[in-house]
Amino acid sequence: MITDWLMVVITFVYVVATICICVFNAKSAKAAKEQTETTKKQIELMIQQYNETNRPMVSIYFDLIRSGLMCFVIENIGSLAASDLTIRLNEEFIKNVEANVHQSKIRKINQSTLFLAPRQKVTVCIAVQTHFSEISTEPAIFDISYNNKYNEHIEINLAEYGYMLVYGGELADISQHLKKIQEDTKRYHDKHIMELQKQRPVSVLLMDEKSGVKRRVFELVCLTPGINTEQIGKTLGFSREY
Repeated sequence: MITDWLMVVITFVYVVATICICVFNAKSAKAAKEQTETTKKQIELMIQQYNETNRPMVSIYFDLIRSGLMCFVIENIGSLAASDLTIRLNEEFIKNVEANVHQSKIRKINQSTLFLAPRQKVTVCIAVQTHFSEISTEPAIFDISYNNKYNEHIEINLAEYGYMLVYGGELADISQHLKKIQEDTKRYHDKHIMELQKQRPVSVLLMDEKSGVKRRVFELVCLTPGINTEQIGKTLGFSREY
């Protein structure tokens, strides 16, 4: 009888232990599955971030260069090259530019297939700044495709730039300063040449072949306006016969 009860107790303990082990295994399997899914999502996110960082990225923006040329700048700001780059600019903007700018080549932007290296950019001239009010009546809408898998949609409303002061940058300031220096120098040189032309030229003929004598005479003539031959001889200690 005692043996039967002992077997019952042992069986009960075994069943409870088995149930506990099953519950523990189930929880462990669930935790492992959740950890696996979390790791998988983290890996997918890392791959996505890597692909977003290491890829071509073509951007288009409006700029004013050379103190008056309105342009679109097409730039690859990504770390990989952009190949088979095609750009489609809306027809409304193209027709508006062609109607206000003589011999405009803005339409060719839709006919080109480009290759842009990383950080490379190209500039497309729209018009001069004096046509801003006419050109800005239509927004520019770009649909871009490159590397056979990337697509961008960019809209630029030129009218939003109308109230802004467009600064050409430090290079433009330096360019203007150098231009002013060049103009001042030219005026000085022209004035100096005119003054020289009013004076009678001096010709000196030396029979001596010694370079030192020639140099001394040359310096004296340059530094002493109006000097004559007799004065040159006395100053340099030459005899009258010499």
